[in-house]
Order: sequence, then structure tokens, then C-alpha cells
Amino acid sequence: MRSLLLVLALLFVLRTTGSAAMLPPDTVRSFSDTTFSPPKPELSWAKKHRRLLLRSSSALVATGLFIASYQQFDRSIHKLTQANRTALSNGTARLVEPMGTAVPLHATFATMFTIGALAKRPKMREAALVGLGSLYANSLLTDQLKKAFQRHRPSTTNDNQLFEGADGDGKNTSFPSSHTSNAFAAATAIASVYRDSRWVPQVAYGVATLVGLSRIHDNKHWASDVLAGAAVGYLTGKATFWGYHQLKGKLTKPRWLVTPSWQRGQTGLSASLRF
Repeated sequence: MRSLLLVLALLFVLRTTGSAAMLPPDTVRSFSDTTFSPPKPELSWAKKHRRLLLRSSSALVATGLFIASYQQFDRSIHKLTQANRTALSNGTARLVEPMGTAVPLHATFATMFTIGALAKRPKMREAALVGLGSLYANSLLTDQLKKAFQRHRPSTTNDNQLFEGADGDGKNTSFPSSHTSNAFAAATAIASVYRDSRWVPQVAYGVATLVGLSRIHDNKHWASDVLAGAAVGYLTGKATFWGYHQLKGKLTKPRWLVTPSWQRGQTGLSASLRF
């Protein structure tokens, strides 16, 4: 009896297996496609435009700080800094102030470009090129703003709202701070190229901030001059970085094409430069 049951069970298994094997492929595949996967939830508008919101918020905060500084804090900050100058603060200001001038910045970018070219570091080379471009663009813009506003420096007056405008004699050039705008243009160029680094942007913007503070400390600028210079430098640095990559995508590198030649029974080489 047991043998008979075993035989019947074996025949049933074989028949079931054969029936499954005879099913068309589409029928078998249809069983595997019946799993339900819920659609992914759509991102909200705020999450989709997170970067735009952050930049807009930063611009509003910077504008608010500038207005508040101009209206309320310029003279208070001026009095506070001049009353608390020490030997340490004087030495720190002398150390960082040159990083807002043309010669040290040109030397820095020239060194970066040379090292980048010799050591085959394209990022360092790109940072040098973008930095030089942003420095030139920033210098032109800052110079035009100084001529347009002609604000008196805190070393010559206690009135932070004394502007001569475009009709002045060109001697009063407090607004905006060119040291600060140069430093922030260079810092923004470096930080934009090395945006995937943790410490490079922090160091770059930290040095630029110290340059701006040194100008307030040395009684050369009002606080609002420094805030305006930082904004101008940041915008020119970002604009130069964007323009560099736009041009880089359209221009191709020149290449030398060398081919063998045969003329009047003589062999030789012909070279051509392609752009």
C-alpha cells in the first residue's frame, strides 16, 4: 500500500512539473510582475528650490545687515573698535591687510598656477585663472562705485552719511572697501573651485573676513563699507567662475597634428595646429 502511494505521489509531482514547463514564457513572467511598488512621493516646492531659497535668504540677510549697519551701527562700531585697539590687534591687522591688495594676490595666484601646471593639478590651475579674472573684474567695478559715491572715510569725519557723489573731487573713496572686495573676490574664486573641500572655503572666507575687519580696525572704513565690499567681491567671484565654465565648454584646446608625407621621392613630416 505504501509503495502504491509513493508511486502516485511521484506521478503527481512529475505531472505538475511538466505542466509548468509547458506554460508559455509570458505566462510565467506575468506572475513575477504582479508585485506592487508605490510611487515615490513628489518633492515639495521648497525642497525642489532649496538652493534658490538659501541664496535668496542670504541676500536678504546681507541687505538687512548693510542697512542696519549704515543706519544704526556704523558710528557705534567705529567708536568701539578705536577705543579697544591693542598691540595684538594692531599686529594682526598689519599681517592680514596686505591680502586685500593687488601684489600679494597676484603673487598667490601666479604661484598656484605654476604649481598646478608643474604638478598637473587642474583644480589649482583653474582656481588661479578664475581668481585672476575675478580680481580684475572686481577692481573695475569697485573703482566705478568709489567714483560714483565718494564717501568720506571715518578718519576724516564723524558723519557716516557724508557722500559727495559723482561730482566730488575724487579724494573720498571710502565706499566700498576695495581691500575687502579684493579679498572676497579671491576667496570666492578659490572656494567655488574647491567647493567639495571641507576646509578650503572656510580658510578662504576666514582670511577675507579678517581683511575686512582690519580695515574697520585701522579706521579706514565704516562697517557698511566693508559689508558692501564683501558683497561686491562675492558677486564678481561667482560671476567670473560661471563665465569661466561657460567659455571652457565652448572653446577647444589647440592640438598639433603631425602626419608623414611623401613628396618627389622623399619622406618627411607635416605639422598643423588645430583650434
